[in-house]
Order: sequence, then structure tokens, then C-alpha cells
Amino acid sequence: MKQSSLLIPDTHVQLGTKGEDPSQSLLVNAGFLGAFQEQQYVFLPLAMRVIDNIKSIVNEELEQLSAVEFQLPVQSSLRGEEYLTNFLLKEQMASSIELPIHLYQIQTVLDVKTTNKTAFLPSLESTFLDVFSFHESQMSLQENYYRFEKMFERILMRCELAFQNVIAFSESIEEKQTKELIALSPLGDTVFVTSTVGEYRAKLDVATRFVTSKKSHATYLPLVHEKLSEDIDQESGDWLTYRLLRMGKQPIMVFYQSNDQINLTKLRHFLGGKVVEVKKSETEKYFGQALEAFDFQKLPEHVMFLGDTEIENLTNVKLYSPVKGMYYKNVNPLREFPTAQYTDFLYVKEGDLAPDETGTLVFQKGIKIGEMHQKNLSEVSDSIDGKHLSIGHYQLDLSRLFLMIAHQHSHESGILWPMEVSPFDVHLIPEDLADAYQSQLVEEVEAVLVNQEYQVLLDDRELSMVEKVREASLIGCPIVILIGKKAVEGIVELKISASDASIEVRKEELMDTLAILLQTTE
Repeated sequence: MKQSSLLIPDTHVQLGTKGEDPSQSLLVNAGFLGAFQEQQYVFLPLAMRVIDNIKSIVNEELEQLSAVEFQLPVQSSLRGEEYLTNFLLKEQMASSIELPIHLYQIQTVLDVKTTNKTAFLPSLESTFLDVFSFHESQMSLQENYYRFEKMFERILMRCELAFQNVIAFSESIEEKQTKELIALSPLGDTVFVTSTVGEYRAKLDVATRFVTSKKSHATYLPLVHEKLSEDIDQESGDWLTYRLLRMGKQPIMVFYQSNDQINLTKLRHFLGGKVVEVKKSETEKYFGQALEAFDFQKLPEHVMFLGDTEIENLTNVKLYSPVKGMYYKNVNPLREFPTAQYTDFLYVKEGDLAPDETGTLVFQKGIKIGEMHQKNLSEVSDSIDGKHLSIGHYQLDLSRLFLMIAHQHSHESGILWPMEVSPFDVHLIPEDLADAYQSQLVEEVEAVLVNQEYQVLLDDRELSMVEKVREASLIGCPIVILIGKKAVEGIVELKISASDASIEVRKEELMDTLAILLQTTE
């Protein structure tokens, strides 16, 4: 491929939506992306070659799992699960189709509601891989879920992407066993936790810690409701606080230690419904008492009490009162809230003990690029004529994956693409094609490389060698071959970008030397 044919813009302009990620500028300057309008950008030919290489990896891996391709119209691309479910249940269940069956589409997804604010380029559309597996039993689904999970991990490893596969919650209550694939980046908008020793990985809103709640043998002291004086130490660790919430019309009073933070996502999944804060003006409506005269001991029987696991066996602690300037002294949760349910509904903190007790939790950041979950249709619908269907849904954002590979493999002067996804394997750069010796050597070297199935980009432009090398660094092919004045001797300069190794070699020795240098790099 001649570089002059690649539609690489000469003007290095920024995209309409600027991010904090330096690789954004590199992608534009190298000619991978072009500006279009806000939250939209153009994938130029170099980018399309990278994305096509990613698709090739995806197709190879899916073929190993006997997945077959289908494709919905773009405007209906988000409805793949709905369409396939209805198709299998209503039209083909009685036919010759045998389960399990695996189907996938690679399709552009339009999301006009996107509001993502991120350091990386936001977009109203992305190219997604959507894989669906359909099963007659939960056991079959579970087995295949593990296989697809490993397949996604192989895809990302072949792309040389640093990532984590983390436990997550789905937006839909019906979706179980949800995991997300997170590309690592300190600029990411997704926070997750990892264990310093074990294999525990989870998004912040689902992460748990190891909790012990040992019973105390201390004597319960009388409960006192008194004024909060200035000499009371409010920084000590024996203070409880509360939140007044509701699920629909059900009022909920939640108790936890004051230095912790409540996690409404965990509460939503524990209770199986949406949980919201009760406004101060609505306290009497839901709890039967105005906030200024609130007394938890006199609440209606239908109020639900929830407590964090750690506070269940605490004795004689303090509790902030809803009444301004007051507090409760000698609070004993098992005595004061005998009907309370205790569970983990708090955000973890860095340094907490991991739930498997193998290490402590540390926080990391990244960008979500994929998601996997399971669903048993018999649990969410009773209108399928008694048929049961277990579904696995596995999704990968290929556009975001492209951006994150560039982000992780960028450096000051360009992007160093991994071999399997690079737009070209070799960047062939002659100093002067008008020179007969250089022109002849270029033809010979290119023919040898193509014969060995290397993808070659030939810089055929009339620029200085300095300019060509600078732009080659921006494009980031793994192998660069320079041909200059020593062409008369049949000598080229071979560079392996990953190791920065450089060596002059005769044309007859090029392929053997290249094989050795690539093996050393690996």
C-alpha cells in the first residue's frame, strides 16, 4: 500500500470534542481519526485497518466456539436479544434447531441519549460485538458463559490490552452473573477494586469486604435522648448515622457507622426495587412524624429497618438524631431495632480486607469496554407457553477498544501498535525513490515481505527522511525499514519499534534477521 493513497490529512487539527488523553492528538496527527462535529469523528483508512484487524481476531475466536453471524438493521441494533428470543421461542423451537446455539453481530449502535463525560473521545455511536447464547438449562448456560468469558479475555490479550474482568451489577434486576471488562487507565471514569493478593475484582458499586460482627458481652445501658453538647467527641468511631429512604410507598430507615458511605446500588439489588431518598417535606407522609419531632422509637410498624452488618452487635454507641441538636446515647441495635435486617450495603474503602481474606482492597480506574451477563427467561416472563430459555449476552465495544489500545500504547512521539492489530506490519521508507538503486531495492524488499505475508506500507512521498521518520513514529508500525544511500550495496536499516533495536543488514539476510529480532522482542 502506498502512503500517498491513504487519505492522511496534512492539517493536524483537534477533534470537535477535546479530551484529556494525549493519544487523542496522536490519533488525529497520525491520520487515524478526522474531525466531523461534536461527539462525532471520522474513522480514516488507518483506523479502519486497525478495527478490521480487531474484527479478524474476534471472528477467529468466535469460530472456535461455533458461533454464527446475523445482523439487525442499524436502527434496531440494540434489540438483538429481543429479536432472537422471540424468533427461537415462537418460530423455531419446534423445528430442527438444537440448543445451545451461539449467534453474534458486529454492528454500529446509535445512542442519541449519550451524555458520557470522559477524558476519552465520546461518541454518539460505536461499533459493538454482540454475542448471544441460548440454552435449555442453566447448567448449559453456566458452562458456555465460562467459555465466552475466557474467549473475551483471549481477544483482549491478543490486542495486548491491559484490562481487568470485574464483578458488576447490571442495570436490569433480571440479569445475573454480570461482569464487565475494564481497560486500565488512570484517566478512566470507572472505579473498581482489586485484592493485593487474591483474585477478587469488582466494580466499586458492587465491591464487598470481609466483615466480622462479634457479639459483645457488655451490659446494655439505658437509652438516652439528649442535647448534643460541645464537649462530646464526634470524631470517635462509636457514632451511628441514618438515612430515611423509601421503595415505592415502603418507608425504610437505614443505620450504619457515621464514617461509612451508603451504597444505594447494593440496597436496590438487596430489596429488588428502586430506592430513593425521602424528602424532608415528605417525612411525615412516609414515617408518620415530622422531621423536627422525629423519634425512631415511635415509628409505625410498617417501617422497614435495615442495618449494616458491622453494627449488628455494637453496644452502647451514639446515634445522630433527626432532631437538630439532639443525639441518642447508649444505642444497642439488637435492642433498639429488633426487626432489623442486617446486610452489606456500604461502599468499601481502600485498605479494607478483601472478602476472601487474601489481601486488602486497592482502587483502580479504567474505561468499560465490554459486559457479560446471564438471564433465565422463565424467571422474567410467563407468556412463553411454558418454554424455558437461559440466555447469555456478551458485548464488546470495538470502537472503544480501538481507542484504548491507542491510549495504552502511546508515547511522546506516537503510537506503537501491537503486531496483531497494527494497520501495517512493516513501514518501508526510502530516502529517495528517484534514486535507481533505492527504487530497485525497495521493489525487491517489498516483494520478499509480501511473499512472507507481511502487510507493507510504502512511503512514496517526496519528503525529507526526517519528516518521513517522524510521521512513521506517529503511525506506529511494529517494523520500520529504512532504505538510503547504502542501497547501492544492498543494505537496509531494520528497526523493531517495540525494543528500539536497529541494525543494518544485507537484503539477503533481512528475513532471517527480522525473525530473530521479533523473537527477541517477544
